[in-house]
Amino acid sequence: MSVKSSGRYAQALIDYAIELNKLEEVKADMELVSATCAESHELELLLHSPIIKTDQKVKVLNSIFKASIQELSMKFIELVAKKKREDQIIGIARAFNELYKAHKGIITAEVTTATQLTKDQRTAFEASLKGLGKELEIHEHVDPSIIGGVQVRVGDKRFDASIRKKLNKLKQDLSK
Repeated sequence: MSVKSSGRYAQALIDYAIELNKLEEVKADMELVSATCAESHELELLLHSPIIKTDQKVKVLNSIFKASIQELSMKFIELVAKKKREDQIIGIARAFNELYKAHKGIITAEVTTATQLTKDQRTAFEASLKGLGKELEIHEHVDPSIIGGVQVRVGDKRFDASIRKKLNKLKQDLSK
């Protein structure tokens, strides 16, 4: 239920930011909120605490974010807290960033290789995946356990051309 609620709040914020022509600024603010909450376990505990009163949580959020984010974003965070949904601020910020990407046509590709991609390999991936959306965002991961090859995930689609997968398939074929 909180995921749906976070999505609705994020949708309302993105719609309002577009209406006020402040989408880029609010996006930067939500990235900052998300990163700050991810880095601070204490802040996350504070937001989820049923013992700490809402007005105290609003004061803490104001002291952390007021100087670094837009007034629109700060008022939105205060509104969410006053509606007793402060525990969803992290989810709202993440949902906002996903809605922003969808609005801008940005596709995120998770690329996992056994070693770090070279500049030429990265360029080749960008060229081959460019047709998926207006803009491409590649997140690279290194996982030596795949031995070689590549794994690519775009949304809910997954392509696995790793040596590990091929060895597992060969093992299954030989055991039959």
